[in-house]
Amino acid sequence: MSDRISMIIPNQSGGVMDYVATMTAQLGGDARTLVFDPARDMGVDGDSVLLHYSGYGYGRYGAPLHLLAWVRRNRPRMKRFGVFFHETHAQSSSPLSSVFWVSPVQRFIATQLARHADCWISNIEVSTDWLQARAGGVPHVRLPIYSSVGELAELPPMRDKSLLVFGSEPLRASTWREAGEPLFRWATANGVALHDIGSTIHDADIAALLQAQGVTLHGRLPVERIHALMRSATFGMVAYSPHCVAKSSVFGAYCAHGLVPVLLSGNTGTYDGLASGTNYLHGVPAADPAPADLKRISRAAFDWYQGHSVAASVTAIDALLRPQAVQR
Repeated sequence: MSDRISMIIPNQSGGVMDYVATMTAQLGGDARTLVFDPARDMGVDGDSVLLHYSGYGYGRYGAPLHLLAWVRRNRPRMKRFGVFFHETHAQSSSPLSSVFWVSPVQRFIATQLARHADCWISNIEVSTDWLQARAGGVPHVRLPIYSSVGELAELPPMRDKSLLVFGSEPLRASTWREAGEPLFRWATANGVALHDIGSTIHDADIAALLQAQGVTLHGRLPVERIHALMRSATFGMVAYSPHCVAKSSVFGAYCAHGLVPVLLSGNTGTYDGLASGTNYLHGVPAADPAPADLKRISRAAFDWYQGHSVAASVTAIDALLRPQAVQR
């Protein structure tokens, strides 16, 4: 009987697609990626299927009831069915927001997908706890998102005094905006070179600010060049709350390269084994951190990453989807 794994993804470029491309390549020749299309037979007969789920990837309002219907129809054809929850549902307390009205449907779909699954995976502690309360004893694992731009086998002995901002255009624009003038004052006072990596930022104010402050604008780069820059830099900055940063491939890339992550967020809680001052710096530093502290945080971020590196994640997912192959 076939041990083929089919990864189902939304018809949408971005982090999920990059994550799955890396995963499929590592799983080998009997793994494939299928872009979800309910209008055609996707040929999942006898396959172990892993649905990569983020509601907004499959539907405008993040409530893809058609996807749930497809799963219910096709579940009997699959050898094994798993769901990787990249997201479960959105939340809003304001009736003026569409999220307020569609969130109950989003929660229903996520719950039903988990209950139909033989196994499920989530990327953050908050989602794991939420799903556990609804999916009973279904086998599952929590896997923070790994780097899609390479990993280091060991930490380099020396690094440049530089800070990187990497990721999608909206995320980088938000990060530079949140950091603001305190970042530029700190960088100037402490001789920290600033680098922006990614597609052109179209926000005119942010673009002008980066130009005026002498930030090196690299634009889009091949993975090998990004990997090299991350290997040599000291800091990686991103505007992300610690309660969900483990689902960020940008944060994963920083940790995979042993950068000292700088998180910009009002949330100071401890989640997913990540603590401020231990695995990352919270906010722009008030002063130049001591070299010993930088080395300690770099090591802690790097060590945290190893439990869900590409190899560790492939092993865990393979064990869930093909338990009979692992046992042989």
